[in-house]
Amino acid sequence: MRRKLALVVAGVLLVGTAACSQTSTPLAKPSRDDSVEVWHRMSMASDLPSLESAGDGYQRRNPGVTLNLHAISSTTDTYLNTLETSVEEGKAPCMAQVPSTSVAKLAHHGVLEDVTQYAEQYRDKYDRGPMSRVAYQGRTYGLPMDTSPMVLFYDSDAWSEAHVSAPKNWEEFRAAATILASTGKAVSDMPVEKTGWLAAMSDTTGSPWFVPLNDTTWRVGIDSDGVRKLTDELQRMVEAKQLVVSHGWESVQTDFSSGKIVGHIGAPADLPDLTTVVGAGRHHWKVTTIPPLEGSDSRVASYQGSSWVVLKGCKTPSEALDFADALDDQPELLTGRGLIPAGKAERMTTPTSFKTLVGNEDVVGDLADLGRKIDDDSSISPVWDEVAAAWRPSAKLWATKTKVSGTLPALASRARGALVAGGLKVAEG
Repeated sequence: MRRKLALVVAGVLLVGTAACSQTSTPLAKPSRDDSVEVWHRMSMASDLPSLESAGDGYQRRNPGVTLNLHAISSTTDTYLNTLETSVEEGKAPCMAQVPSTSVAKLAHHGVLEDVTQYAEQYRDKYDRGPMSRVAYQGRTYGLPMDTSPMVLFYDSDAWSEAHVSAPKNWEEFRAAATILASTGKAVSDMPVEKTGWLAAMSDTTGSPWFVPLNDTTWRVGIDSDGVRKLTDELQRMVEAKQLVVSHGWESVQTDFSSGKIVGHIGAPADLPDLTTVVGAGRHHWKVTTIPPLEGSDSRVASYQGSSWVVLKGCKTPSEALDFADALDDQPELLTGRGLIPAGKAERMTTPTSFKTLVGNEDVVGDLADLGRKIDDDSSISPVWDEVAAAWRPSAKLWATKTKVSGTLPALASRARGALVAGGLKVAEG
């Protein structure tokens, strides 16, 4: 007889540290020790597969476990603050989806449960790069949800008309941008408010912002020659109209739909929005890697990825990780949302919702292959959120004559000071 999984699904809006729901509230102490409370921030749009469909495989392995899913709608800062508060008050969910950039901070603050012993069984399924995003100081705190390589999406038809092809090095990228600009087209938009975009570009082109040397010592590369060189190059491209400064998708929708912007440097999660702004019609966008700057090695960096983390006090960590892994085994739950499963999932196909953008290209397969190449020797530090916030005022400088690279030393100093204040060490050089 088929066992019944007790599944509660709630949509929750967080305002400040308050939470409300018509069916249940996540800020309440779980009533049963066998319950798995899960918070997530994935789209619940009616045209996308429901997370409830992941219950089949989970219920076979976890008879009698009560699964409570809460879709959280809030800003990232409010969401993360609420998670930390809920742990302090003993009302935390068992597991939560968080930005991979925030895992180190949450672990450093002591709000995550060490699940190294339970996660060990999954190491052969998840590649080292994605797994490194849920590790801190040699311990594991969850499982990666999606692998999110920074890539270049490009309109292959528009590029072919301009007689340029996917670049294999930065010189070819620069040449392609120059030729496209001569025809009134931009090689990409540039989301200047997103600190993570510049950090991932730095990592991709050979100059990570943070590199952990051991459990307690970090090297800060924000003001390195490589980052300065990249920043100056990007600002030059903005001035030459090869890159279009963007302030969210709405600000560049007309430029994409009109064919003025014929590329996009971003993450798989951008696919739904990219499909929307490019608009109806038959297109043939492809995906390729970001070439390294001259003198740097080619790398694949993570950008905008999410992870599942287990919160301190969870009574069912093994079951929680099992559910996270069950989601990975049903890739259609993620790919329609522009998310590429972090594990070695089989049967991944490009959703029909993206066909107007990519045609018959197996973009999801290409992104999955690139995700497996994400480097694990760079990491977002526990002070990432502070650094990201400190960088935001510099966003207004990209389209001015003031050199953005001139702000990097102060930002690096801020990062080093924050690490030391957090009880960590900073290596010179």
